[in-house]
Amino acid sequence: MRTLVLIGILLVMAIWFNPASNAHAATGAEIPTEGGTWTNPTITIVITPASNIPWFKASYTYDANYAIARWAKSIIAYTDSYGSYYLRKLTFVTCVSGVNDTLCGTPNIRVQFIQSFGSQSAGLGLTSVRIQQNSGTFVPPTTTTLAAYDPTNTTQLTDTDMINIASHEFGHALGLNHATASATDDGTFELMFLSYGQAVGNPRNSLEAPSTLDMYALSNVYDWLANPSGFTPPGHPVTIYSLPPGITYSSVYPYSEQIQTLQNSINQMRLEILIVAAVAGLLLAVALALGILLARKKPVQAQTVSWQIVGPPAPTEQSVFRRD
Repeated sequence: MRTLVLIGILLVMAIWFNPASNAHAATGAEIPTEGGTWTNPTITIVITPASNIPWFKASYTYDANYAIARWAKSIIAYTDSYGSYYLRKLTFVTCVSGVNDTLCGTPNIRVQFIQSFGSQSAGLGLTSVRIQQNSGTFVPPTTTTLAAYDPTNTTQLTDTDMINIASHEFGHALGLNHATASATDDGTFELMFLSYGQAVGNPRNSLEAPSTLDMYALSNVYDWLANPSGFTPPGHPVTIYSLPPGITYSSVYPYSEQIQTLQNSINQMRLEILIVAAVAGLLLAVALALGILLARKKPVQAQTVSWQIVGPPAPTEQSVFRRD
């Protein structure tokens, strides 16, 4: 009986145990916009690597490009669930300086790298935008600067860190400001939150993705894409958005990453089941061994002790003498 109870406890722990995220989720999260929009659905970006400089990793160029590409994939996932299909008209053309930058002409956005912003700043990235006030449109080029090291200049960003920071800064370049929540309601990090929620340089850091809140705000910034005649000034001024009923607050990962996460969860569940099965088998083996030992133990035969009660000796006949 005790064995069955222990197995039951292990099963419950394996199935239901889920460490809580350190980040704080907030259903009432809001995000303001920058107050600007691009007027052409094709947005060009030129990435300038800091080549031949010791602190620069060649993979950072790919990271920045990948961060931009993930936005397009997240837009597809979001519009499949919540509509606003006109967002799919946004096209991001990325070029690399010195390689194919002529294809981008005069870019809308320039991405560059710096070793560190220094101890006077807590930043890992910075995006500078210029907005034409009377029309509410961006004035190119928007400049994004990405740091290779943290502000103390001691810890270098991993590729995952760089993708996350570049994704955040690209959100600014598209017209989003900072969200008020650090995490979504599904426990994942809010990409557009002011502070980076993970430890810089940690190889176990996870990729972050735009949230449904970010996408909803973006769908309002670029709602002119639904107009067949294109952009008609002025654009929207700075506006604070919150999610309407019917849209859950969660991160919108590209489909390929959603599938990979599901596969990882299945593999983890299989591993937990194998562990529980192994423990259960071990406990069963112990129980059987104890049962066999108890069965082989010979019972002690009871010894019968008889007690003989011996009474006093019978009296003998004696002669009685009379005294005269």
